[in-house]
Amino acid sequence: MKRAMVFLSAAAAFLAAAGPAFPQGQVAFKLLAGPTRIQGDDYNKGILGAFRYAQDTSDSLSGRYEALKGGPDFQAEIVNYWGAHFGTGIGVGYYRLSNKSGLTGTSSVPDPSYEFASNYTPKVSVILLFINLHYRVQLASRVGLDVFAGPVFQIVQLSFTREATSGLGVLSELETFNASNTALGLQGGLSVSCRILRGVAVVAEGFFRSATVTNLKGNWFLSQTTASGTVTSSNSSYYYWYYEDTQGSPSYPRTGFFAAGGPTGDNVSGARKADIKLSGPVILFGLKLSL
Repeated sequence: MKRAMVFLSAAAAFLAAAGPAFPQGQVAFKLLAGPTRIQGDDYNKGILGAFRYAQDTSDSLSGRYEALKGGPDFQAEIVNYWGAHFGTGIGVGYYRLSNKSGLTGTSSVPDPSYEFASNYTPKVSVILLFINLHYRVQLASRVGLDVFAGPVFQIVQLSFTREATSGLGVLSELETFNASNTALGLQGGLSVSCRILRGVAVVAEGFFRSATVTNLKGNWFLSQTTASGTVTSSNSSYYYWYYEDTQGSPSYPRTGFFAAGGPTGDNVSGARKADIKLSGPVILFGLKLSL
């Protein structure tokens, strides 16, 4: 990413020397929307591990657990250009990542054979506060290029719901977890604008945003129903954990919700607080109003 930013800055400087300059002193307001993608990291590793475990221990299986990949992104920014090329911007944004996936199957581990079903519904909601340093050049009378980069402060909310039914022992389960934390990262990229009216331009932006949220602590709830009735458990100080499930061979990466001491047992290794990597590309489209 650093090499890309150096290249983009050099290209912008070359274009600035070759092309006409913008007017001195100008304020612009941008309103943008588009898709964003994330890497997911521990959450996606845990989802893959849970699916692999179901594959290896089931007699039949349909469906799959899906990774967190992307969602809609919205942001607004006010940019104050304090020269022909340079400016500073401050903005807010919001993006949301969510999906619901599940599987059904039969298993004979342990005997006898029984049917089961399970659904996962994760949701990550993020409020953004960011500051950008801008460097703009005018490519033509109506077309401008803007290179920008800066820090991003993110307020992250994680919610998770697991619903399961089984023909063995526990007939149904409902597990939920809600937690929040903050993350600090960086973003940088390019913006291309095309003026359609005086003071109004359409904008397309492409950039990379990086951040990782960890140490997610929040409210956990579990309801289990058996032939004897329903039992519930809850805790307001549970954490999101990553660990290796070493039952037999191979081992399976897993994630779950546990107290401050983390998961324990003969089959648990490498336990640590889980990370959700929010880094990924963003593409936004919208309008820019220049005052």
